[in-house]
Parts: sequence; structure tokens; C-alpha cells
Amino acid sequence: MKNKAWLVFRKEITTMVRDRRLTISVVVISLFVMPLLMGFIGNIDRLTGAPDRPVAVIVQTGDEVILDALAAMPQVLILRTGPRFEMVDGPSLRVVKEGALYRIYGDGTNAQVWRTVAELKERIEAERDRRVAQALAARGISRSDLRPFEVQVVDTAGPDRRTGILLSVLIPYLAIILLVSNANRAMYVAVGEKEKNTLATLLVSNVPRRDIVVGKILAIMVFSVVSSLLLVVGMILFANFGFSLEGLPDGINYSLTFTQVAQLIVNLSALAFLIAAIIMLLGTYARSAREAGIYTTPLLFIAIFLAVFSFSSTDFGPAAYAVPILGNALAMRDTFLGNLVPGRLLLAVGGNLLVFLALVVATVRMYHRERILFRE
Repeated sequence: MKNKAWLVFRKEITTMVRDRRLTISVVVISLFVMPLLMGFIGNIDRLTGAPDRPVAVIVQTGDEVILDALAAMPQVLILRTGPRFEMVDGPSLRVVKEGALYRIYGDGTNAQVWRTVAELKERIEAERDRRVAQALAARGISRSDLRPFEVQVVDTAGPDRRTGILLSVLIPYLAIILLVSNANRAMYVAVGEKEKNTLATLLVSNVPRRDIVVGKILAIMVFSVVSSLLLVVGMILFANFGFSLEGLPDGINYSLTFTQVAQLIVNLSALAFLIAAIIMLLGTYARSAREAGIYTTPLLFIAIFLAVFSFSSTDFGPAAYAVPILGNALAMRDTFLGNLVPGRLLLAVGGNLLVFLALVVATVRMYHRERILFRE
């Protein structure tokens, strides 16, 4: 029986591979288009933005501290004004001195303005520290006497941990959505025999109906899981080329360990079995691919809703990992972070496989009922 299920699998997967447009589109979209799109979105300001305009700095006094600090900042345009604040076209900030206090007013939603605010604040504080040092030296006091000890914070996460956090931001979500989407594209594996009127020929062959179901599910599963793995490869490649999600620092080698790769394959394969079984069940009941598409549309929305929890850093507890799709998303997030507990991966895989087996049994029973297979 295993050999006959394998024969059905080979037939279906060969049919999909021979569909050049389908195969090429899956490879191109998973390996190039999606990573490129995410990279473009993450770097859209840098890629499409016009050259930065000088930031207008409105000063109300001739204070030498402000003027000296601004003189060392070529990206600013100094504007002198009276006590009333005047509107300026373009990025701007305002500096007001109130006694010994300097107030810097700037729009925190404008990245260019906020960078200028931070640099100006740093330069003013540096001038303050220089004057303090001079006053202390004039009185014969060492600056170190005012700071008898220092405090240093050491980041114990390391580059691998930071890399994992960056990669876990979006890849689990996209991998799951792409897996479900491509499983839907393989719907004709479940419905195609009906539309081509060849299902009766297949049923009267010496291939047990259980093997027909298993072989078709395997074909859908392999097709969908490969697309998700290609997406992971593409995202990591684009990250290493410096074109990926916003905030990925340069000069870091983005890679996965053998353990992480194995966890991803096991995780995505278990999820693909589940999704393929759902597609097969709905496709068996449907009379056409169009009707099956109507039935599977809610599946994509459910996957989006559950996969979005991978964005959260909250520990939802072991029970959440047993929930199909949600557990896969959380386990994939933990894989990239490098802290996936094997027991939680087993819960995610086990939850998928239990539902998968139930769906296979239901589909096989449907395959033994001609009234459902050939319903008008």
C-alpha cells in the first residue's frame, strides 16, 4: 500500500512540477519577490526619499553655546527670530534658553529632526562638561573626584541573540501565510480529477482509496512546505546582502544552525501536513476548484489571525503550542531566538498530527461515498 500511495504522490507532484508557470512562480515569489518586497518596505525611506533638506534651527538669542554647537553641524540652517515662534517651511526645531536651562523643541515623528535634536543636545552637554572641567581644574579639583566609581552595562545577549530577534520579527508570520497560500494553489490536486472527469478511472484502479488520499496529501504538503523554506532562505540571503527588514544592522552574518534548520523543517512539515489535509478534505467535498476556493478562504484568515501572535514576545505557556498554527508560529519564533524548548516543539507537532490524522480518516470515508464524490 505504501508503494501505491507513493505512486499517487509521484503522479501529483510530477503534474505540479510540469506546470512551469506554477513552479516558476512559487520559486520566484518565495525566494526573491517576498524577501525583496519586505526589504523594500523596510528601506522605503532610504530608497525613495529625496535628499534630506537642511533642518532649520530657530534661535532666539545670540548665546555662544548654541551658536558654537550649531556651527559644527553642517546639516542645519540657523535662523534668528524674535520672542515669538514663527512657522518655517520644512523640517525645523527651536532652541530657547530659560536661565540655565536650554529647551530644544522638535517633532519626534520626524526622524531627521529628531537626529538633529539628539546631536545638538549632545554637543551642548559636551560644552557643559568642558566648562565644568575647566572650573574644577582652576580650583585644583580633579574631575575624577566627582565620580569615585563607574557603572558599565554588558549585553549578555550576544550577536546571535540580536540576530535571532531581528529575524523572528516577520519571517514566521510570512512563512506560515505563504505555506497556506501555496497549499491553496495546489487545490487542483484534490479537485482536478473531478473537473477532468478522471476520478472514476482512478477509483476503479487497484490503488486503495486510502492510498489515493495519502498520496495527494503528500503532494500538497511537499509543494507548500518547500515554498515556505524557500522564503526563509530568501529572507536570510537578502539580510546578508544588507537589504531586508528595517533595523537589521550591517556587518552581521545571518545564518541558522543545523538544529534551527532541523526545527524549522519539522515544524513547517507538521503544519503542512495539517493544511494539506484540510485542503484535501474541502477539495473532496467541493464540486469544483472555484467552490473549494470559497471553502478555503476562511482558512487563510484564520492562519493570519493565529500567525500574528509570533510578533509578540509574551510567553503564552506550553498549552498554546498545542494549538495548530498558533503553536507553529510560536515555535518558529522561538527557533529564530534560539530558545525553543524541545517539549514545546513536540506539542506543536503533536497538535498538528492529531488533527491531521482525524482529517485523513474523514477524507478516506468521503472517498468511499460516491454520493459525495460525484455530487451534482
